[in-house]
Amino acid sequence: MEDFSAISVFVRVVEAKSFSSAAQHLQMTPSGVSRAISRLEESLGARLFFRSTRSLRLTDDGSAFYARCKEILADLTEATEALGYAKTKPAGKLRVAASSAVGRAAIIPNLAEFERRYPDIRLELTMCDFPFDLNEEGFDCAIRMGELADSSLIARKIGHFSNVLCAAPSYLARHGMPVSIEDLKSHRTVNFVHPSTGKPYQWQFDSPGGRVSVDVDAHMLINDGESVIQAAIAGLGVIQAPHCLAATALDKGLLQIIMTDTISTGSNLWIVYPQKRHLSARVQAFIEWTSELFTRTSDPQCKIVEKQQAELARLRMAKAEEQPIAAVA
Repeated sequence: MEDFSAISVFVRVVEAKSFSSAAQHLQMTPSGVSRAISRLEESLGARLFFRSTRSLRLTDDGSAFYARCKEILADLTEATEALGYAKTKPAGKLRVAASSAVGRAAIIPNLAEFERRYPDIRLELTMCDFPFDLNEEGFDCAIRMGELADSSLIARKIGHFSNVLCAAPSYLARHGMPVSIEDLKSHRTVNFVHPSTGKPYQWQFDSPGGRVSVDVDAHMLINDGESVIQAAIAGLGVIQAPHCLAATALDKGLLQIIMTDTISTGSNLWIVYPQKRHLSARVQAFIEWTSELFTRTSDPQCKIVEKQQAELARLRMAKAEEQPIAAVA
């Protein structure tokens, strides 16, 4: 069987669609490329190309062999990158998919930091709000929120999001600060409506008695998460949004968190990617960066729940200290 160099030549010929173009890219002579293909065909005992003076096309065996060779060479490249990850800078094209809200509100405002850290990665970010097959679409990874459907993908947790109530300082100056869930009934609210179902989002609140879900009679409904945040920035009303999506606006003072006692701990954030024996350096780098990003933009739990948990811990410690010490024989 020929070594990987012959397989590399074969793949290049298929992609270049001619021996001469492949030879130019590989810095070989066309006759050298032709001999390499002939030796490969001889060792396989199968014809890979139909050749003529005017055309070059794959046989059925050639098409099947090309599909496998492309996967093998991709795995070999990723294995090499993975082994050299600590020594080399990740480089090349990285295709990432994310929901529109996550992409526009959380990823894009922080991409300058990613580019400074990994200047040789060429990021191709696709906003996609419907399910799709990563393998079929050729994505390296995707960011997903909440519960994951069963699949063959590998999932890594990169953070979580907490649902926070927030409003623009200009809105609060005009309408005052709500201090309870009941107060919200007298305030203007902007809510997200699911594009696929048309149903408004139920606001979630944590309390010592557990999670509370509230149907909000919103003054405005919008079917895009980032647009909900922009509406709040414009002073149109109170919103509830994942903290990681509102973090940039909060950091800039465009929005202000209100009613911190009711912050609800939301679902997890994940990076998912196809199962492979070796994870490319580019994907590893993106996982590291997003993990740091979403750790920074995850807000604490509901303050009431935090106080309750702290009090329980204090009582357990006090009880343990009161236990009599057994006498030593």
